[in-house]
Amino acid sequence: MSTPARKPGTERREQIVSAVLEIIGEQGITALTTATLAETVGVTSGALFRHFGSLDEMLEETTRYAVALIDQTFPEESLPASERLDQFARLRVELLGSQPGIAWLLRSEQSHLTLPPGAVALLNRRVQRSRRFVLKVLKEGMADGSFRDDLEPSQLFIVVMGTIHTLVSLPRGRQGKTNQLSRESSGALSALMRLIAPC
Repeated sequence: MSTPARKPGTERREQIVSAVLEIIGEQGITALTTATLAETVGVTSGALFRHFGSLDEMLEETTRYAVALIDQTFPEESLPASERLDQFARLRVELLGSQPGIAWLLRSEQSHLTLPPGAVALLNRRVQRSRRFVLKVLKEGMADGSFRDDLEPSQLFIVVMGTIHTLVSLPRGRQGKTNQLSRESSGALSALMRLIAPC
């Protein structure tokens, strides 16, 4: 049996984080053990702990990585409200559809029970940031005539986020592991923008 080639520390840590997300996304948190993680990465269980002090430390690093990707789904503030909202929805569906492990971290109640407290706090801050962002964009769009104003921003928020979460929940085969929207998801997001446009 050949010994796997050693990778530089940073590269191996990134590989471990990716494997954590893969296992969580495909099999759930209960499947995340040091044995399954080591097998996915292609190292021994002991080798994992040369890069991380504990499984909790791995989960915290995975959460930081996920949050960095989530942060990339917030468009530039300088864009018009309708473009900002459309971009946000598309980027969020692309990310969470191609990375079900990140979707699990954000949306699963079990993640709040399983993850270390620091990781939970980090995720909660991103959930709140998302809420503030969407509500702000909706209010701006209502004020400038881009969005319908016969409903409260909080009501449209539910429609927007509900659409995003529904599209992310579609079977993975419809989007695959690429970061590109399926035709179905793209069409649904276009319909969302028409739905919230002025009547």
